[in-house]
Amino acid sequence: MKRKSFVKVVTLIIIFTIIILMGKTTEVNAALQATTSTQYTKTDDVNNWMKNFRNMEKTGEAMGLDEKLNADLTSETSNNIDVHMMRSTEYGAIAILSASGYGNSKKIQESEIKSTTGNETGVIIDINCREWVAGGINGQIFSGVNKKYYDEYTESNNSARVGDALGNASTTNPGCTGWHSAIEQRWVDNRCPYFARGIGGIFAYIKNYFMTNLFYARGVAVVGDGF
Repeated sequence: MKRKSFVKVVTLIIIFTIIILMGKTTEVNAALQATTSTQYTKTDDVNNWMKNFRNMEKTGEAMGLDEKLNADLTSETSNNIDVHMMRSTEYGAIAILSASGYGNSKKIQESEIKSTTGNETGVIIDINCREWVAGGINGQIFSGVNKKYYDEYTESNNSARVGDALGNASTTNPGCTGWHSAIEQRWVDNRCPYFARGIGGIFAYIKNYFMTNLFYARGVAVVGDGF
C-alpha cells in the first residue's frame, strides 16, 4: 500500500476511538479516549456487543446522531459516519503505524506511555489484557451481521490479509509475526473462532471462544462519503 493511502486509511479509522469493556457481567462501559471522564454505560447481554457498537449511531445513543439500522446492522440512510467494532485489519493498521517511522520509537511494552506514538495523543494499547477484534473463522462469527463489519479467515494462517499484521513465519504470508517481541501467535480454528489481539505485545494474537473472559474491544468511527 502506498504511504499516502496508508496514512489516509489510518487517519480515518483513528479519528475517533472508543474503548469498551465487556466482562462476565452484562455491564458494558465505553468512553471516548479523548475525554476519558465521559462514559457511556449500557446494560445488555454481552453477545450483543457488535450490535451495541452499531447502536451508538441511533437516536438518543452515545454519538448524538439520528440513524436507523437495518437488520444486518447497516444504516438505513447515510449520515457519512460509520461507528463499528474495530476490524482485524483496522487493528493491524494501528499496530503497523506504531512500528513505522510515524509511530512509537520504542516497543509498546518498553514505553512509559503505552500508545502507538509513545505519548498521550496516540492510540492507547493495553498489552496486559486481550483485545477482541472483529475477525475470525468464516461462517462461525457474527451471524446476521453485514460482512463489511468484520474480516473472515479460514483455519489456514495463509488466509491472513494484507494490513492485518497477522500471519505466521512459516507461511507464504508471514505478516508481522513476532514483531516487537510479540510472544503469542495462535491462529483461529473451528473450536476457537474469534481473534483477540495485543496481550504480550501489540503484534501478538490468539484464538479464543467468544467472550469467555474479561477482555476489551475497541470501536472506531469512520467519517466520509458512502457510509
